[in-house]
Amino acid sequence: MLVVENQDDAGPERFGSWLTAAGIELELCCPHAGDGVPERLERGGLIVLGGDMGAADDHRAPWLAKVRRLLARSVADARPVLGICLGAQLLAKACGGRVELSRSGGEIGLGKIDLNHEAASDRLFEAVASPVQAVQWHNDEITELPEDAVLLGSSTHCRVEAYRIGVCSWGVQFHPEVDISVLRAWARAEGAASPERRQQIERAIDEVAAAESRLLARWQSFAERFATIVKQA
Repeated sequence: MLVVENQDDAGPERFGSWLTAAGIELELCCPHAGDGVPERLERGGLIVLGGDMGAADDHRAPWLAKVRRLLARSVADARPVLGICLGAQLLAKACGGRVELSRSGGEIGLGKIDLNHEAASDRLFEAVASPVQAVQWHNDEITELPEDAVLLGSSTHCRVEAYRIGVCSWGVQFHPEVDISVLRAWARAEGAASPERRQQIERAIDEVAAAESRLLARWQSFAERFATIVKQA
């Protein structure tokens, strides 16, 4: 599994250890630290992680164009793909969708996602009961899915929380990989946030801490399901 990390504090975290335990060998690609992004996958699957840049911020993160090309090629080659947060936005944009600043102001903390009837028969989401809780931390959102994408889940504040393209490429706006230690690190990285933002972050940390055991159990099984899909590819 090639794992593309877009910034140094947004790694695979728990998802990486779950996949490794499920028998998947991970290869970490860190273009923000100078690693090259391959043109295509010859085998295995692809995960593209989050970051605080936008999906079209090539001026800030010039490797994003290569990541989008890799995502588009992986979809065309029917390689298993999972885009997480920014990764989901990059996947949508790479395949013809639109990403914009969230109209609702974004999401942070513990969010509730309603999965639809398409998710009930989806290879990755079929075992996930709806509604499901997940960690949220984003300011942008997918406002238009690619023409051939299938919407799988939405929330009150964000229409596109989960979707599929083709037979084995998925994007999730939320963070199944994050535990409370990561959330606290992101909070520290905010630095001189406004009092309102600081209060929002503190509330988010409290919510996630209270639900952490349930979150980890839920998303570990999701990661294991993705590992099975990769092995079958």
